[in-house]
Amino acid sequence: MNVPTFHSPHGLFPCQQEGVGFAYMKRSGLMVADTGIGKSVMALALAALLADEGAEDLVLLICKTNKVAEWAEDFASFTTLPYRVHHGPGRHKQLDKQGLPHILISTFETLRTDLVTFGVRPGKRATTPSDGSLLEALLQAQADGRRVLVVYDEISDKLRNRSSRMYKAHWYALNRLRKAQPDMRAIGLTATPMAKSYEDGFNLLRLLVPDAMPQIKQFEGVVIKERDDYGRPRYDQLGVDWFVELAQQHMWRKRKTDPDVRGLFPARIEEFRKLQMNRDQQQLYDVVTSLQDGQDTPVPGLWTALRQIAAHPAALIHSATYGESQMARELVQAFGAEFLRSVSSRKTEELVEYLSPIIHAQGDKAVVFSQFGPSVLPLLAQALLKEGIRSYLYVGDMSGSEREQARRAFRADSEACVFLTSDAGKDGINLPEATYLVEYESALTYETRTQRLGRIDRISSTAASITCTTLVLQGTVEDGIVDTMLKRNEMADRFLGDTGAQGHVGAAQRRASLVFS
Repeated sequence: MNVPTFHSPHGLFPCQQEGVGFAYMKRSGLMVADTGIGKSVMALALAALLADEGAEDLVLLICKTNKVAEWAEDFASFTTLPYRVHHGPGRHKQLDKQGLPHILISTFETLRTDLVTFGVRPGKRATTPSDGSLLEALLQAQADGRRVLVVYDEISDKLRNRSSRMYKAHWYALNRLRKAQPDMRAIGLTATPMAKSYEDGFNLLRLLVPDAMPQIKQFEGVVIKERDDYGRPRYDQLGVDWFVELAQQHMWRKRKTDPDVRGLFPARIEEFRKLQMNRDQQQLYDVVTSLQDGQDTPVPGLWTALRQIAAHPAALIHSATYGESQMARELVQAFGAEFLRSVSSRKTEELVEYLSPIIHAQGDKAVVFSQFGPSVLPLLAQALLKEGIRSYLYVGDMSGSEREQARRAFRADSEACVFLTSDAGKDGINLPEATYLVEYESALTYETRTQRLGRIDRISSTAASITCTTLVLQGTVEDGIVDTMLKRNEMADRFLGDTGAQGHVGAAQRRASLVFS
């Protein structure tokens, strides 16, 4: 019995078929689907479809390092296409001996090195790019008649800054490949194309569909009104409308709230919980805030220190001992470690009060995100343990095997428990066993918030509903952080056409939730 090139026990859902159809017909563009809808499955199906037709026989799949093994497993499980991972110390020997397979899986960082070499030519001062070893092999494959498809997984995480060496390397390589194959397909997969500004979206589309995008000078002249002293853009609203209309012609958008998707996911409840500091925490916060008085420029490290005090005052001790913050060291020296340990944390108290009935009475699992992984999460683990709540720690300074062990242990635990994670866990891991998620501090960007919430909002979840809660300590720097995140949410809604979309929870609804919480 012949096995189809693409085979999955579930086939493709209608929304996934639509995405494959977009990529097939459009040839190049940006596929923006909410986390969990199955962007990787669509990429697998597209590669198989094009292979069956003889249209493309060399796929360059580019992903983040922590997704390499997952992509290799997916190609092995769901396709019959030959693949190889191009990553690690032995990759050059493999390339020389084995050539290029049908599917080549690599990372953004590896390809920055292997596709392009930057050097200074004799008599010149500026660095200029030239073909790297892998790019030479790809160009030779094109010369031999092979046709290339480039797929970027989570393209926005690595390639939204056009001034970076990473971006310049991929820009150069794509232009070289297109010169040999003008109709080359390039597909970008992402759930969050914008982190800070409309420029993020422009930079991504400039890579994928360069002929359809304006030149940089035109974009700057029409869309950006001016820049502040820090280089941050202020936009011309008519110019934004022009760019958004142009960009949306080259994007496919699929939301979890769209009618053809809604029934595949649990209902999602989002809420903000506004809190007031206890008196002792407020007094410490005010004293530290006063260090800015009379200073025209921001005091180095002060903003971060205030965020940590809002999270848990004792977090400063870890930063002073193991981190690089001079401000943290000065504060610990001034107040003393014992004093900082004695100051209460209103957010920690709220977290324990909130999770106790969820864990003990309901028997549900929960995920808690904090940006301050090493300094805050161990303190939360101690507080939860005092209430008889078991937790699993997942932070960036753990080894990959330690993180994977924590993830597996949480998912396999037959009893209610908590997964405590830094933003190292915001993408690349799925936790559908959890039905509650807490942002201990608001994400700095809407992109990060979306990725965090997507960890439990999965198509594989069996829960009827999930609840996502953000804790906000009023009267602190957290007020401005939430406001900035929501402004970026508004830009993303506008860029993607999400404003007013049926069932979609956008920036306007989140602002209302914040006001009335």
